[in-house]
Amino acid sequence: MNLRKIDLNLLVVFDAIIAERSITRAAQKVGISQSAMSHALGRLRVTFKDDLVRRTSRGMEPTAQALKISKSVQAALKQIETAIEEQIQFDPPTSTRTFNIRVSDYLVGCLLPRLCARVRAEAPLVTLKVSHPESPNGSQVDPDVDIQLFVCSRDAPKPGVRRERLFQDHFVVVLRRGHPAARKKMTLGLFLELSFLKVEPPTIGSTMLEDALGKRGLARRVVLTIPSLTGVLPIIKHTDLCALLPRAWLRLYATPNDFATATVPLPEMEFTVDLFSDSSRDQDPGHLWLRRLIQEEMRALHRPAGGRLD
Repeated sequence: MNLRKIDLNLLVVFDAIIAERSITRAAQKVGISQSAMSHALGRLRVTFKDDLVRRTSRGMEPTAQALKISKSVQAALKQIETAIEEQIQFDPPTSTRTFNIRVSDYLVGCLLPRLCARVRAEAPLVTLKVSHPESPNGSQVDPDVDIQLFVCSRDAPKPGVRRERLFQDHFVVVLRRGHPAARKKMTLGLFLELSFLKVEPPTIGSTMLEDALGKRGLARRVVLTIPSLTGVLPIIKHTDLCALLPRAWLRLYATPNDFATATVPLPEMEFTVDLFSDSSRDQDPGHLWLRRLIQEEMRALHRPAGGRLD
């Protein structure tokens, strides 16, 4: 059955008739006249090809088909009612809402644990569905996604997409402490001589770096690719490979004595974290609540020991 051919208001009428077992009381409950209710019942009978209710000495009795349908209709109406209510008001301790978030690999290990702990504390019945971005930029947000957190997005948001800069930092070249290049000034020439580890898919600056080098007719030497950030630091620590990483990420995960860093000899290599969302959600209290949590946890995550942001 094609839902486009059904007046969904009729489902509200149907639910009232089954609940009240009376045309008069059902009409009062819905707020329409008795004649309008009778007309709606006629349309329902045509739609479902069933009498739905029959008049008896005990009042209007639902048919077996009506009782079967009513369970699904009640559940659907309740779900719609809940969804609409949560667009108007949002109570974290009691909400059972599900939020869909897409995050880059960089944020899975650092921001996500903090965010999950915060959500569990404030809204224990809320569900988070987290996945990686499907496109290489954050300029658009899929309809089923509430928030997308993207790193190093360089494309302008498409109409109707809201972008908020959460964090800004610089990339550094990361080497083990005893690496021969660690004692030298990081010139572009030395940079191109290094052997690099690269994360695929390129979620942290790799594409930006390749583009910057490509404009100069240059290319770096990549000798190892791995699928995520998880193994980057152990590999660097035990080899002569190096990697391009955000300075803040290294500060979160590395022991200072294990690694040396150098400034990337390319001025355009800047690390950013942006929050993308559909601007139509700006009046959604649940969405605003989640956005606030992400903003606060991102600030806390990158706040140095002295309490001041870089």
